[in-house]
Amino acid sequence: EGSIRELWTISFPLMVSTFAMLLMIFTDRIFLAHYSIEAMNASVTAGTLAWAFSSGIGMITSMSEVFVAQYNGAKLYRKIGSPVWQMVWVSLFSFALCIPIAVWGGSLFFSGNPYSEVEIVYFRWLMLFAPSYALMTAFVGFFIGRGKTKLMIWLPIIANALNIILDRILIFGVEGWIPEMGIQGAAIATCFGYFFETVILIYLFLRKKNRETYGTGNWRFEPQEMVKCLKIGVPQGIYCFLEVFGWAGFYWMMTALSPAHITISSICQSFTILLSFFCEGLCRGSAALAGNFIGSKRHFLVSKVLRSGIVLLFLFMLGTSAFLVFDPVDTAGLLFFTHFEGGEISAAIDPGLTESLKICMLLAFAYIFFDGVRWVLSRLLIAAGDTFFLLVTGSISVWVFLLLPVYFIVVQNQLSVEYAWGLTVLYSLIFFVFYLLRFNKGAWKKIELITPEKEGEHP
Repeated sequence: EGSIRELWTISFPLMVSTFAMLLMIFTDRIFLAHYSIEAMNASVTAGTLAWAFSSGIGMITSMSEVFVAQYNGAKLYRKIGSPVWQMVWVSLFSFALCIPIAVWGGSLFFSGNPYSEVEIVYFRWLMLFAPSYALMTAFVGFFIGRGKTKLMIWLPIIANALNIILDRILIFGVEGWIPEMGIQGAAIATCFGYFFETVILIYLFLRKKNRETYGTGNWRFEPQEMVKCLKIGVPQGIYCFLEVFGWAGFYWMMTALSPAHITISSICQSFTILLSFFCEGLCRGSAALAGNFIGSKRHFLVSKVLRSGIVLLFLFMLGTSAFLVFDPVDTAGLLFFTHFEGGEISAAIDPGLTESLKICMLLAFAYIFFDGVRWVLSRLLIAAGDTFFLLVTGSISVWVFLLLPVYFIVVQNQLSVEYAWGLTVLYSLIFFVFYLLRFNKGAWKKIELITPEKEGEHP
């Protein structure tokens, strides 16, 4: 148990699911790059900030997965529905936060920026639909926590297909039928994809079999269960918000430096987001396995899960090196700079960006590897409930080891974008070492999240 094969079996559907979800963002970037480079750059700055809020809330609601996994491992099946519903309530309560931020936050954060007008529009739409993303993660936890991940293959693929179709229609418009919406159309298409997934998950969650076996009809607010979920989820949500908010600061600084800095960073971020599907699927599969092992008091198998995860990540990086390391410029040119002129396809990149882009893509490759291992370690610690450590180290690291060095070394000295991405690699390496030391210390093994007694239910 905890073998490479078992981890792959659980993680692969989650990788496909995450790939389809992240492909929505990547597709938005490609369509917007063809619409205008300014729109693509604006989607990076505004989208990263919106993601800080939505992922922070979504990280809290995804804690349903931790409790579902542990209840499932302990064979307390009738309790499984309760933590999911508590996180559903959190998602609904989040409207009170997201709507005011959507209405007034854009002007507060982006006024005076070169792309402020389109940034505000993109940010507003993503924030209005942020609670639907939180709802989705709450319901997804019900399936992932029990190791039922095959659903996560076809559902996101359908949602992503809808997003691609809507991107083409809404960004560029249909003459005589639908007006050209630009960046607003990209935001609407992405939000519709998340909303579609959420509706289907709600339907499946509430099916009669699930209500009878797992108590998914137990929709009532339960203070004790809510407190347990929030105790684990809030530190992780705050940490996630602060880390992504820190990255938003990174892209603000790149925008302030020059169009070349933000354009290259936009392309690198687009690839790191897309390729993080493997890391995200792997770490969620690792957490599901670890949660079941912890729930059944087999802590010794968690280290085996970590070793299996590192092997799979290493093999993935070997595969992706073909276009991130050896041919990054042609890859980026084909996707982001392709134009149709006179019936011929042109994918030329500005020569001034070529060498910098090549180096930054190589650095992004190194960043993905170290950050991927860190993600696996993070999810294993979350599965055990060790989230306060993640809050403290995550909140400090992004500011101390990323933003401050970038500001004082790169911004103050007006250095090239390669220096900024070199510092991201150093940041991810330091972060990875912190998590590895914490995991090896073993304090997470002493944390108790659920009551040990069984209720005698049968699946």
